[in-house]
Amino acid sequence: MKLKRMSLRFNLENENDRKAWKHLQDLSGSKNKAVISAINGYFEKDNNLEEVIRETIKECLRDMSVVQIQTEPTTERLSEEENELMDSLNMFLGG
Repeated sequence: MKLKRMSLRFNLENENDRKAWKHLQDLSGSKNKAVISAINGYFEKDNNLEEVIRETIKECLRDMSVVQIQTEPTTERLSEEENELMDSLNMFLGG
C-alpha cells in the first residue's frame, strides 16, 4: 500500500477555516475520509450536479402520466357586420 502524507493548517481567525475546523471536530467518523470526499466532491462537482439534476427529474416524473388530447381546430364564424367589412376590404384592395 502506498501512502502519501499531507498536513493541513487552519487559521481560526479566518471564518472559512474556522467553519471547516469545526466540521472536522464535530465529525464522529474518519476525518481522513471526510477530507478526501470533500476534495473529490469539489473537483467533480460539475459532473455530480448534472447527475443529481438528472436523477431528480427522473424521480419527479416517475409516477406521472401524460395524456395528449387532440382537438379539432375551431372555425371562427364572423358576424354579418364583420362579413360586410371583409367584403368592403376585398373590394377596396381589388380582390
